[in-house]
Amino acid sequence: MSVDIAEKNCENCVRGFMKTLKDLYQNHSGKVSHKWTSYLNVYEDKLKHYQKLPIKFCEIGIMNGGSLEIFSKYFTKAELILGCDIDAKCNELHYDQMNIKVIIGDVNEEKIKNQIIKYSEFDIIIDDGSHNSDDIVRSFCNYFNYLKDDGLYIIEDLHCSYHQQHRGGIFYPISSINFFKKLVDIINYEHWGIEKKKDWLLRGFSENYKIIIKDITLDSIHSIEFVNSLCFIKKKSSKDNKIGKRIVVGESEIVAPDRKKYDNTDAIFHNQSNNPWSNTNLLPEEELVLLQKKLKSGK
Repeated sequence: MSVDIAEKNCENCVRGFMKTLKDLYQNHSGKVSHKWTSYLNVYEDKLKHYQKLPIKFCEIGIMNGGSLEIFSKYFTKAELILGCDIDAKCNELHYDQMNIKVIIGDVNEEKIKNQIIKYSEFDIIIDDGSHNSDDIVRSFCNYFNYLKDDGLYIIEDLHCSYHQQHRGGIFYPISSINFFKKLVDIINYEHWGIEKKKDWLLRGFSENYKIIIKDITLDSIHSIEFVNSLCFIKKKSSKDNKIGKRIVVGESEIVAPDRKKYDNTDAIFHNQSNNPWSNTNLLPEEELVLLQKKLKSGK
């Protein structure tokens, strides 16, 4: 099939130009879907790279199912558009698009997880599920490993992590937003300067949510970006997540001489074992919990 014919037959093409996700939402008339205005603008920037690729896409939490229809039109070459929801009523959702599949159940139960991962690795995973902090953290730990390199893991509606009804709060130490903030430090692990493993920083989440956070998960986190109520986590091979060698170019060194000798050298290890703000037995959130207990007991 020629490119012209393919584009003519494409629902997402107008005179050869791809429609934006915002266009598709504004003109959608099928099953109901809702996204915040800012999401659509940000998504266009983040997702357009994948738009014409044969991707595998997974969304946790689909409600009325309209988002799957829209994403199916947006990702015109998608091999799979998979939706997962705990609500049994979603079993009644039917689609004309052959690449749309729906799985019913709790994504953090082993049986349901096995159904999901049988589709192999995904290019994009969006968590729009319960918005409860424990579910969000568990889902990330369960599924980030099943994201392809250069894949994108997205968490929606993180404003709920500030709400008590979603097991959150501004200073709640194991809220989902605080978990993802910690991952910023994980990315910079090679600069800690202390003899601690990466998962040490996340032990509060591991202990409270009864999860295992694998090194392979943490090693493959390349970048984290926060936008209002959204978090985007990029995955790459662990070798691509190091700071790498220093590159020094040029000839003139008038201000700071002897810089050229550092060309092609590794970053200097700065030992922080005597730094009380780095090498500590109790994490700040653990100290906060102990302090709250003391205040409540009056001791």
